[in-house]
Formats: sequence, structure tokens, C-alpha cells
Amino acid sequence: MNKKNYLFVTLQLIVNVWAQNPCGNLDLLTVNDTSLCDGQTLIISAISGFPNYSWSSGSSNELVSISSPGTYTVSTNYTTNNLVTNGDFSSGNTNFNSSYNYSINNLYPEGVYTVTTNPNFVHNGFTGSGEGNFMVVNGSTSPGTQVWCQDIEVQSQSNYDFSSEVTTVAGGNEALLQFSINGEVIGTPFSAPSSIGGWDTFNAMWNSGINTVAEICIINQNIGGGGNDFGLDEITFTTLCESSESIEVSEVEIANATIFPQDSLCETQNSIILGAVDPGGIWSGPGIQNELTGLFSPFNAGPGIHSITYTIEGICGDQNSQNISIVQELSSFISEPSSMCINESEIQLEGLPGIGTWTGTGITNTQDGIFNPTEAILGTNQITYTPFGFCVEQSSVSIDVFDYIVPEAELLHYICFGQQIRLELDDNYLFSEYEWSNGRTNSAIFISDAGEYTLQITDENDCMQDINFNVYPRENCESIIMPNIFTPNQDYINDLFTPIEYEYITAANIRIFNRWGSELYFSSEVEKGWDGNHFSKPCPNGVYFWIINLQTNTGNYQSMNGVVQLVR
Repeated sequence: MNKKNYLFVTLQLIVNVWAQNPCGNLDLLTVNDTSLCDGQTLIISAISGFPNYSWSSGSSNELVSISSPGTYTVSTNYTTNNLVTNGDFSSGNTNFNSSYNYSINNLYPEGVYTVTTNPNFVHNGFTGSGEGNFMVVNGSTSPGTQVWCQDIEVQSQSNYDFSSEVTTVAGGNEALLQFSINGEVIGTPFSAPSSIGGWDTFNAMWNSGINTVAEICIINQNIGGGGNDFGLDEITFTTLCESSESIEVSEVEIANATIFPQDSLCETQNSIILGAVDPGGIWSGPGIQNELTGLFSPFNAGPGIHSITYTIEGICGDQNSQNISIVQELSSFISEPSSMCINESEIQLEGLPGIGTWTGTGITNTQDGIFNPTEAILGTNQITYTPFGFCVEQSSVSIDVFDYIVPEAELLHYICFGQQIRLELDDNYLFSEYEWSNGRTNSAIFISDAGEYTLQITDENDCMQDINFNVYPRENCESIIMPNIFTPNQDYINDLFTPIEYEYITAANIRIFNRWGSELYFSSEVEKGWDGNHFSKPCPNGVYFWIINLQTNTGNYQSMNGVVQLVR
């Protein structure tokens, strides 16, 4: 098989395949089933390029305007799948049959044809031209002569369109042509153009019935001489197809994407879900964390005014935008001690910018911020201050509450007049600071007077406490012992009548009498002693009486007496 034959076979196979399924299923519409918005008009478009359109609504346009729901069908007729081989004669004198004789370069006499690009090349009386090769015929006067024939495989029960272009190449009678298939003429005869060189197109429709093979022919019905000279080109035998497609148009209400109004939000506020009238849309804008649910984060958006858009897609969709104001949080501050001792008095905490609510362990008044360490827990107490007002920062602080150290000490003491005692704690090393009520800052003090002595101590946690020492006058601590003899003889030995023991005496006086009761001596300074004289005159030897009146350590008054012998 040569190359040319191989090409022919290939083309013939293609033709056979086309013949089996010439029309196929066509998609005529650019959209599938769709929706019509309530009160709106919808434009439906058919696919461009078809020769005609017929809508069930009565329109014959490619586009149709629809304003009500329903089923709409568009139909079209078209030809496809040209089954003719070499119908444009580009391959020359091949793939067709003719009852006329073929001549390469001479169309004399009548009943001769050729394939050429210029009729004048083969007959000096012929003129005209085409687009490349075409068939030029010097017609005969025999009616029904087969000018051009070709066998075609067809599909049964199918419609076909048989078409050809015709031109006149010489003056005189125009050719009268007609299509025939399987020996039967179809359509009406058609005349070649009356003007030389012009081209007309003619066609006829045919239904294959039960046929699967068709001999298609163009026959010459002109029997007159003088003229009848013509050309053929662009012979086609195409499948005539009908196709339709329907679209279901339903009516849908127009979506409402109106966003519900939103009050101003604080930048530290928790994320919220934005809302709109109709669900199913897409959210966009600063702070949107989830485009499907409308989860909005004021913190991510930041302070300012932000435009949020909600879009419901689709032909009946809607879009709406709303501004959301994000307010910058106002800072707050708590002025408080970092620590307190459990024995300290309650304090009022101070919060800025103003009044608010206080919570936490140790808070006894939530409005005034009263913190009482005795109501708190030992250790760390978390205090929270929430100022009144919109978008004000909540502040928290920690206050450590320490227990104070209870020292061991002898707090009750007794003292005699003139005695000195030491006041101190048993475990001084536990404390860092000391301050006594008498101004001393030692850990211990010596005192000689009864009374209450307060010691303020500070431990390592700066917890202060007062320790009260009570010193009382001791009873019966006074002691006076007088001699029973003295010798005022100027020998500096026992010359004075003075106490042998004189202790813890606050105040005292002494009186001395002779045996007749006369007072010889008085002194408020008992310890100075009596020299045995009365108005500077020596008293005689003898026994003398003495009386001492004294004030006790507790402030009472006592009296004691005795006798003494004066010996010179």
C-alpha cells in the first residue's frame, strides 16, 4: 500500500466512525440549573456558534431574559461531520465518479470535465475562478447525466444536508442541476448563476431511512445546447443534527447580609461571634479569626475603627459592611504594701483610676478596698482590683502576710526602792530592732523605778509588736537595823547613832527622847546619825528612846522604835 492509499484508508476510517455517531451529545447552555432572585431578571446564555436557537419561551436569540421560575429549553439545528471526500477538489480528480469524460486540458466537445483552478486553461471560451481547484464541466444535452457521484456510508434514520457551490463559466443556457441519492432525485432543480464567474450555494435535505450506504450524485437536467457550462466546488454531505438542553430555574429570596449592630469593644475583651440576618456567608476584615463563624478578636484587630464585611455568595447573595470600634484599654494601678504582719491594723488599698471592686483573701470591704491581715491567710494573698467603667484594665497584686514571733520573757517584776533590775527578752537574737519606751534601743535595759516599760521589737519580716514589762514596788523590802549602844567620845569609833542597816528606804525621819519623854533630836536624814548632843551640849550617859517613821516601798507609812544606851 502506497502512502497515498494509506491516507485514503485513514480518512475512510474516520468517516466510518463519524457515520456511527455523527451528532453526539452537545452542551448548549453555559450554566446548569440555577436560581432566580425574587424580583430580579436573569439572563441565560446559550453557547455561541450555532446557526440557530429556539427557546421554549419563544425567543430565537442566543440570550434569553427570564423573570420567573420554571423549566427553559433551548434547541438548535446544525450540520456536522462532512462525509464527502475531496469535496473541495484539492486532491484533483479523485474519490468521485462522473458520467462525463475526463480531460486534463481540453474541454472539447460537450460532455467533458476537468479539475482546474482556471476554466480558461482548458477552454478558451470559459472564464471564472475559485479558491483553488474546482470541477469545470462542458455540459451535454442528455438529461439526468451524473456529473459527480460518491458512495457514502450513512447512519440509518438520520437526516443529512447535501450541498454544493455552483458557478457559470460561459454564456448561454445556465446549467440546471439537481441532487440525487441512490438514483432518486431529492429537492428541486437549481440553476447555475446567470452571471459568469459568480458562485451560488444549493442544498437539499435527505433522511436515510433504513439505508446505511448512499450514492450521492449531482445530475444535470439541462437538455439545451449553447451554454450549460458550469463549475462545482465545496460539495458537502453533512449530518443534520438537532440538539436541545433544559435548565431548571428556581426562585430564591434575595439574601440579607445585614450585620447586627455591635457596641464598642475593649481591646482585651474575649473574642465574640458576630451575627447577621441570614447565615451561610463569609466574614472578612481585621480581627476575623474564622471566616465561616464570624469569630472576631478585638485584641487581634487592635484599637481603632475597623470595617467588617459579610458576604453571602451566589446570584441572590448580598454583602454588608459595618464598622466596629475597638477601644484601647485604660491602665490601672494599685498602691499597696508588698507585705504586712498579721498583727497590723487593717488598711485601705488605693486603686487608680478610681472606685472599683476589690476581691481576694483578706478583703473585708469590696467597695472600699479594706484589707485586714488578720482575715487574710499567712503567706501570699492575691488581690484583684476591677475599676468601674468601660475598658479599664484589671490589676492584681500580691500581699504577703507574715505571722509575728512571740518571744519568751519574764514580764512581771518587783523592785525595792533603790534597787536596779534588768529587763530583757529570753531570745533576743530573733529580732533586728529594739525600742524601749524610755528611748533606749538596746535589747535590754536596767531600771530602778517601778512602772510599765514597753519594748517595741521588729523581726526579720519587719513585723513589729509591743512587749509590756510591768515592774511593781516590792512589799516589805525595807530594812532598818539600829544599834543598841553608841559611844560619842570623839574617838571616831561608834561616835554616832546611825543605822547598822538601812536599805530600800524611800523616806524616813527619826526622833530621840530621854527617859522623861523630852524630845532631844529630830532628823529626816536617818543615815546621818545622832552625835549624842542636845543643842550642842553632850547628853549624859543613859538610856534613850527613839522612834523612826518611814515610807514603805509601796507608799505606805510605818513606824518603828527602840532604845539605845549612850556611853561616853
